[in-house]
Amino acid sequence: MTRAFGLCMRLFGPLVGLLLGFSVQAAPVFTIGVLPVHSAWVLAERYEPLRASLEKHLQQPVRIESAADFARFQTRTLNGDFDLTITPSHFARLAQKDAGFQPLAQFTPDHDALLVYSSDHPLAEVGDLRGKQLAVIDRLAVTVMATLSYLETQGLEAGRDYRVAEHRTHASAAYSLVTGLSAAAVTTSQGMLQIPEYLRSKLVAQKHIADVPAFVFLARPDASRARVESLQKWLLEFPSSAEGSDFLSHIGYTGVVAATEARMKRADGYLKATRKALVP
Repeated sequence: MTRAFGLCMRLFGPLVGLLLGFSVQAAPVFTIGVLPVHSAWVLAERYEPLRASLEKHLQQPVRIESAADFARFQTRTLNGDFDLTITPSHFARLAQKDAGFQPLAQFTPDHDALLVYSSDHPLAEVGDLRGKQLAVIDRLAVTVMATLSYLETQGLEAGRDYRVAEHRTHASAAYSLVTGLSAAAVTTSQGMLQIPEYLRSKLVAQKHIADVPAFVFLARPDASRARVESLQKWLLEFPSSAEGSDFLSHIGYTGVVAATEARMKRADGYLKATRKALVP
């Protein structure tokens, strides 16, 4: 059975069984929620090593799910749709403080907010963005928040001095640069790995804006202490396995550390803006 066929069967197998008229033995499915920085198919493919390892650890089916955008992903998280959520640090901190979600671990290293432009359409300085367009993946991304805040310190206000265009992926934002639709884009070192080489080779980092905490693994508020301890132990040990090491390098990380209170507090400076942005 090919990997593609296997992924399809995990996603649609129960439905196929019902359509064909035979009963399918119901089994509890453990759901991992992953931030929508890719299409659903690419997310499933990229996180397959983690999903497969966790399924083996838990001895139960494990499924990857996401949402249409960042705001709806946070809504799904707070609704308890995911048993384990992989989410940005500011979303994780809100879920912890406001709804009792339990932080388990965090990727390392930090995310670096990068302002990039196309080598074919260079920006001599940040001020050259005035009257032009900035490409971002989602205004709720903490790296985007950090960049917009930095641009304000440079006298550039979004919507007044430049336009902000949201894209579903880092690759889409990069494409808008090389085609001349946008003058600059916000990405990260991890995001650069998601961009095809033929686009990445045409990008130049104009400014390293900030370092922000990387994604956090969250357990639901109702997860038992035994389940929390088991998941955290597995997460911290996963990078030392061959599949774990390969998975991390593929998505731009080097390790996983425990999500201590000191690490979680690093996102507190973004909470006020995040709450405001999440209000419909």
